[in-house]
Amino acid sequence: GGGVKFGVAAFGGVAEDGSGFNTWIEKGNPFIEGRDSLDASTSSFDGAIRPGEKVPRAEDHLVEAEDEEENAEVCAAYIDEDEDSDENDNNDAEFKKKEPDVRIVGKGFSLLGGTEGDGKGLSARNPTLTASSLYLLQSVAEYLRLMRVLTPSMPVIFQGFCSLFERTMVHIFGVFGQHAALEQDSDKMTPRLRSILVQAMNGSTLASFMPAVGEGVGAEASSVLSSGNLYGLKERAIALESLSCIADELMGLKPGLKQALPHKEEQKLERFFGQTISSVEDLREHVYRHVTGLLLNLSWVAETIGDSDKLSDKLKVGKYALKEISTDHSKWVDDLSAELTQFGAKLACAEVTTEALVMLWDFAITETASAIVDGFSRVRKCSSEGRAGMILDVQMLHGNIRRLVPQGTKEDFRIVDTYVKAFYTPQEEMMHFCQTHLEFSQTQKVALINQMAGAFGWASSVKSEMIAGIGANDSDTFM
Repeated sequence: GGGVKFGVAAFGGVAEDGSGFNTWIEKGNPFIEGRDSLDASTSSFDGAIRPGEKVPRAEDHLVEAEDEEENAEVCAAYIDEDEDSDENDNNDAEFKKKEPDVRIVGKGFSLLGGTEGDGKGLSARNPTLTASSLYLLQSVAEYLRLMRVLTPSMPVIFQGFCSLFERTMVHIFGVFGQHAALEQDSDKMTPRLRSILVQAMNGSTLASFMPAVGEGVGAEASSVLSSGNLYGLKERAIALESLSCIADELMGLKPGLKQALPHKEEQKLERFFGQTISSVEDLREHVYRHVTGLLLNLSWVAETIGDSDKLSDKLKVGKYALKEISTDHSKWVDDLSAELTQFGAKLACAEVTTEALVMLWDFAITETASAIVDGFSRVRKCSSEGRAGMILDVQMLHGNIRRLVPQGTKEDFRIVDTYVKAFYTPQEEMMHFCQTHLEFSQTQKVALINQMAGAFGWASSVKSEMIAGIGANDSDTFM
């Protein structure tokens, strides 16, 4: 059988300068015919079809090797399927000199690594791109070519260009995202990303963008997302980084498109580059946060830190109602450190990019901090000595985390520090604290007030008045 070769962005040649669209941009606006800055030799199209000429076809620019250099400015990615495998073998050496290497990683995933060395654009990023991303680049180039040939239809073609990219985002979300986040009351997704996805779906369901479950592609997709494959962590990362790479390349086209499109289309242009392209980062954050929750089990943390509901009214002593300051940290610190160590080992197995690794750890620490605050809010009684024990536990855990995370991780434990130290807030300032710290739930605030009232001997009327003042009641607690 014939081999398949993927050539990325021959728009001037990734192999030559690593750029996706830079060569077009440097020569002038690629969407406006007749500009002096655009070298006519870079394209066989001049925007007009003369009598006796056939309508130009995209295939005419991909058939002969000697035409590749001439058409480099207007070809995106190309696929050269050669039936003669011997000929493919003979051309491998020459091909590798001109194009980045193709790597096959896992069944059904064709990945392309960027070239090494001092380049710019794609080569400087040395990306790993999915085969689908290469097809997307090729399709983008086809749209750009149509814009040059069918100038009066440029707004319609641009709309198709935008829809193609948006539908790609929907497909990635459908496969890797948390579908419940599309609900209006969900906080698992930014409103901007939700708006882009809903509009791109155009009334269709997510199921229409995904392979059917069963044999073939559907079965393969199901196995990729299984727990045995780390919930598709590696595949998620490659898909997202590929999309982000393409989005960065497309940003370079904005000035030319803005000049070429009619003024009335400027709002659509700004929406695409200001909303759709920008929401790619929102999609990355959503998917990485989702897979972090799948890989890191924190469901046990709050209950383990807090006091058991099985304690009788007479024995509500609790883990942090201490009479002396302890020099030893709590057992949950070791258990949680072990859980985070396993999480780090899973990330190492997936071999994700450094940028993705940092994002995943950032989300892991954020979720860990939130679980710890939930746990502290489940503590029934807390003395000043017990609060010192909390501080020791947090410091020990934070120290363990520092040894696990990569450089660049935020290590943001501020929400935990704020909640623990709020215990020492003067009574007259506590109302202001509750009203200004919206990061804490009503339940967590009520628990904090109860802990302080018990430790410092507040009158019941003062406690009740303060709880009522923040719009809560005594039932808004884990107790």
